[in-house]
Amino acid sequence: MIIHKRIQCDFEKGSVEIQINFDVFNNNVKVSKIQIHSTFDSGLPALPTFEEYKSKSFLVAHYCNADKKIFERIVGNIYADTITEQIREMIIEISKSL
Repeated sequence: MIIHKRIQCDFEKGSVEIQINFDVFNNNVKVSKIQIHSTFDSGLPALPTFEEYKSKSFLVAHYCNADKKIFERIVGNIYADTITEQIREMIIEISKSL
């Protein structure tokens, strides 16, 4: 089952809208897709992935260079931290409702 959620985070410089698809299978909740739109230059990628490592959460951006090599980098800014916290809360909320 796929659950679609939309949240908006308002910051001093503008707003960021996040649309998230959660994939629910056997009572496990995983983030399957994230789309980010902002009204200002937030430095956030449009299509990041959500990664968890050692109880920490990260938004990860994926880039291709001219040689078609794929690079990943952790998005490290205050907006990403707020968004990852919101996503973690949503995962907990969805898990409790199952």
